[in-house]
Amino acid sequence: MLHPPTRRSGAPAHLHIVRAPAGESPFDTAEPEPARPAGADVVHLRPRHTPPRVDGSLALAPVACAPAPRPTLRLIVTPQEPDPAEARLRAQRLAHSLAEIVSGLRTVTQLRPYASAAVYKNVQQLTRTLTDRRVGRVRVRSSNGRAPADGVAEGYARLHAETLALTVAFRLERDAPTPRPTTTWLCTALEHDRLR
Repeated sequence: MLHPPTRRSGAPAHLHIVRAPAGESPFDTAEPEPARPAGADVVHLRPRHTPPRVDGSLALAPVACAPAPRPTLRLIVTPQEPDPAEARLRAQRLAHSLAEIVSGLRTVTQLRPYASAAVYKNVQQLTRTLTDRRVGRVRVRSSNGRAPADGVAEGYARLHAETLALTVAFRLERDAPTPRPTTTWLCTALEHDRLR
């Protein structure tokens, strides 16, 4: 039976264990317990044997857990990046063709199989404007291209003459929709600086 601790000034509280009187149960039960021998009144505060310790939710597992199987490694193939070298080559070829067309060294009709209708009209108009201005020989100062996707090249060209500096941006597509199917590259978009 436990009695509430009595506190002395400045002393920590203590619990005092008092044995139940002989013939009485230390617990309040409805049924009276039979009398115990004198040695049975010993109260053990610590268990005589300690059960094995089990951590966390493993205490709920009905059987011992087997170690997890080792994962199997497999190779994931990434899609191949488009070749930027081909995009640069296509950009350089188109840049030199444009320079020769606007200079008058080639006819615009040579571009027809390799350009969409909108691009062809745009280059035709650009050629007329530069011919009227008499800019002379146009050269490629620089050009470059990149491949944002397979079968697509985007590039630019800086064209230069004595009285002209022009930047052209374009997009080339392989297997673009055309009236006659072809495996050649088709210029599907072309933009340039405004001419003043």
